[in-house]
Amino acid sequence: MKSLSLLILAVLFTAFSSYAQNTFPATGNVGIGIASPSTQLYINSASGPVLTLDKTGVQAWRLDLSQGADLRFWNTSVGTAPLTLHSSGKVGIGTISPNVALDINGSLSGGNTNLDGFNTNFLANSSKVLIGWNRTAGAGETDLIANQGLGSVGGFAFYNHDNSNNEKQLMWLTGDGRLMIGLTTGNTGNNKLAVGGGVIAESVTVKLQANWPDYVFKKDYQLPSLTDVKTYIDQNQHLPDMPSEAEVAKNGLNLGEMNKLLVKKVEELTLYLIEKDKKEKEQDIRIEKLEKIINNKK
Repeated sequence: MKSLSLLILAVLFTAFSSYAQNTFPATGNVGIGIASPSTQLYINSASGPVLTLDKTGVQAWRLDLSQGADLRFWNTSVGTAPLTLHSSGKVGIGTISPNVALDINGSLSGGNTNLDGFNTNFLANSSKVLIGWNRTAGAGETDLIANQGLGSVGGFAFYNHDNSNNEKQLMWLTGDGRLMIGLTTGNTGNNKLAVGGGVIAESVTVKLQANWPDYVFKKDYQLPSLTDVKTYIDQNQHLPDMPSEAEVAKNGLNLGEMNKLLVKKVEELTLYLIEKDKKEKEQDIRIEKLEKIINNKK
């Protein structure tokens, strides 16, 4: 009688399992909504949520596959999906329609973003970006570290994308430390700053590597004669040491170098004036003597 009861229960359980497509064997794969699970736990949901985790008085979380092939993690207490794994492979955080590989609708921060002393060797050939702070170990700056990947220049470029889908590059800080503003090409020569337009500033300091031309006032400096200067001007149509009009048109003007040359010419001009003043005083003395001689003969 006992064996018959067990047989009846077994038949009923089998029939129930086949009808509900639920499989709970003592060993092997477990299936919910499927009679023949192919993995250790196989949940098959024709529609609606797959899994709901709920606790009385606490927020309930739901794993939802009801939106086609998208996988959404729902917070049922507020009716939002904080995390979405889109069917295209894109991930959305705070959005159910991610437009890029990782689309975050909200701020991004964390307590482990300090890069001070952090090993970044894994960035090589990764084309990845790290955001942190205090890389200098003391200045407290915000750091943006990017790997240029397969690119030949690298750096950081800033663009404006208007509402008509027109895009314009505003600024590019290249990987070798050159900054271009308002330019669309990287041809800046050896200059560290290139601006496609005007520059206004309240103060600009140029610190030259070469010596300032006070050497003109040293006793061993050979001041060119005015005759030699005139000969040079007649032949070249510009002052000695100064760039020609053609050179400026081709290469531009180095303000620091030009100021140094201008100071040199002012100092040379000062020496010419001092020499001229000396000769004029000597001439005045000779003229005064001659006038006395002439007056005495009258």
